[in-house]
This record gives sequence, C-alpha cells and structure tokens, in this order.
Amino acid sequence: MRTSRALKRTLAVAAVVGTTAVGFSGSAVAATTSSNVPLLCPVEYQGQTYVLNYARDYKVTAPANVGRNSVFTVSFDPAPINPRTEFNTKVWDVKFVYNLPAGAKVLGYSLVGGSNLGNSKQTVEFEPGRAIVKATGPFKAGEDADVPTLKVALRAPSAPGEVTTSIAGTSAADPGFRWTAEDPTTFEVGTLPCYPDPAKPVVLSKTQVH
Repeated sequence: MRTSRALKRTLAVAAVVGTTAVGFSGSAVAATTSSNVPLLCPVEYQGQTYVLNYARDYKVTAPANVGRNSVFTVSFDPAPINPRTEFNTKVWDVKFVYNLPAGAKVLGYSLVGGSNLGNSKQTVEFEPGRAIVKATGPFKAGEDADVPTLKVALRAPSAPGEVTTSIAGTSAADPGFRWTAEDPTTFEVGTLPCYPDPAKPVVLSKTQVH
C-alpha cells in the first residue's frame, strides 16, 4: 500500500516533536497490545432474530505518553478473516470500525500490508471520532484474508488526560465489524453485523496526554 505524502510529512513532524518538544521520558515509545474483543451478532433466521456470540482479535500500537498538541500515530491491525465453510461460500463488503482517541485530530493515514486479498479494494473513511476500513472482497471461505493495518496520524488534545481506542459499534444498525455472505446450502445472501458486547468492554490502547 502507498503511504500518502501528508502522512509522511506528519510522521516527520512527529519525530521532531518526540525528540525535542516533549519534556518527559519515553514519550515517543509505542507499545503493541493484543486484545480479544467479544462481539454480539444479531442474525435473522426463519423470521426470528438470534444473537450469536463471536470474538475477534486485534493488535493496536500506540504510545503510552504524548505531549499536549503533539503528533502521534495509532495502528490498528485486525486478525485475518477466515469465514467458516459450513456457514459461508464467500464474504464481501467487509467493514472494521474503530473508535479514535477522544479529542484527537486526524492528520493523515495509510494502509500497510495485507495478504490474500485478490481483487478486493480497501478504502478508509472517517466519521467524528471514528475510523472505518472497508474491503470489497470477495474472500473465499476457509482461507485467511489479512486486511491491511490502518495507521492513523493524530494530533493530541490540548487538555491533559487519558485517551483510548476501542472497537466501535452499538447495535446491528451500528456495527463495529460486518460482512455480507452467501450461504453454502441455500445460496441466500445475508449480512453479519457485529458490535462489542457492552457487558464485556475492551479497551485496545491507552495513551496519557501530558
């Protein structure tokens, strides 16, 4: 994937900020955290709604500490998707939605890596407080498809405090993970919308703004 010029400039600024403008030790050190996120996935079957329990793994890299108004980067790396063959022939229109650090301003982004994507096209969109990665697919069931890592360059808030990232989503209408799939028996097409289980919240990263 190609890194935008804006992100390259932003990362160059971040390097300067991390070494000269921030007056506390370890501000530029980023840590990677692996998380397993429980999800709830409502599906329709024969006129009834069933909620499936699902979980996905994510690795997120973010600095532990940053200065106010400084530039930093957060990376979101979801585990490969591998649709189960007993329920899917293929999936497409895959979407990952992330909650960004509150009060941080998006300066740029890039998509890095990825494998077994075929002809899929990956795009990134931003909504207030959120980043969305979409992959058109299709992806064959029973095979790993690794969607690229999203790297987002951010400007820290002007106020001190802790900022976090997490998987977005509150309902089937507002999913944090989603795909469209074809049933291997009936060949019917349906959507699997998933959102974080509110009873088991997971924070992907924590950054202290000083």
